[in-house]
Amino acid sequence: MLTAWADESGSQPDRDPGTYLIAVALCEADDVPALRAAMSELRLPGEKKVHWHGSSDARRQDLIDAVAALPVAGFVVVRSESGAADRRHRRKCLEYLLPNLADMPCSRITFESRGPRDRSDTDLLQKFRAQKVVSAGLRIDHAIGRTEPALAVADIVCGAVVQSRVGNADYLAALGNAVELHHV
Repeated sequence: MLTAWADESGSQPDRDPGTYLIAVALCEADDVPALRAAMSELRLPGEKKVHWHGSSDARRQDLIDAVAALPVAGFVVVRSESGAADRRHRRKCLEYLLPNLADMPCSRITFESRGPRDRSDTDLLQKFRAQKVVSAGLRIDHAIGRTEPALAVADIVCGAVVQSRVGNADYLAALGNAVELHHV
């Protein structure tokens, strides 16, 4: 059974306006300890969590190389709509993402916590279950980024996709066929 780790990002507003994405890193449940260990080892002294944003090009390459060596697949949902609020972007991305994860089959997806806004994710999942769009087998969790190192994998995939969208495809290319892009 697959488990997933998710991160969201807006693209670069000046170079890719109105674009929002959710990146998911999928792995077998048995591989989660290795995933966590690999991301924990990448944390720099003083760094609360591994994070793409603000990293140097050399650091980003190290992060991509580490993810490319892991037994993970990326599934990224990209949405572009000028003037749309992040909340709308997120909902539209989840409307595509959650049924696809359930069909894989994926038993659990963990998002980085957004505090009180986490409830909107679980409410949407309940709505999909009631409509029989998603089976009861898929669960949503939320975790704090600094306490869940596996979330960093999705952050890195997200960063690679954003870079590709603004003209630097090298990072995404280094991940090869391990990342699927879906535009909604």
